Amino acid sequence: MLTQNGAGDINASFVNTDTLEQCRQKALLVEGVFKGADIPVIESRCIRSELRFSEFRHASTSSIIRNFYLVHIDDESVVITLIPDWKSCKQQEKQGVEKGRLFCSSSVQSLE
Repeated sequence: MLTQNGAGDINASFVNTDTLEQCRQKALLVEGVFKGADIPVIESRCIRSELRFSEFRHASTSSIIRNFYLVHIDDESVVITLIPDWKSCKQQEKQGVEKGRLFCSSSVQSLE
């Protein structure tokens, strides 16, 4: 799920589930929480993936380690790429893609 903070930056939240139905249920619950807090949800998708992320947790301070992901979304797929730093991520986002949308996002979750 991609959300947008007050500064306009995109934050990514990932949930690992065993089934597509579990994903859909969690997505509805989480979207409701974000929307109830007036946090814009940019995109929410349930996809099959071999990627596994650490458990979601809220950032307790602004100094918590953040991971940066370039997220490419089109009608059929979502591609998530770990990027080493925010500056590189934003540069790649600006380069864009021919089809779909490209987002530079940050997350407290890491790839496992």
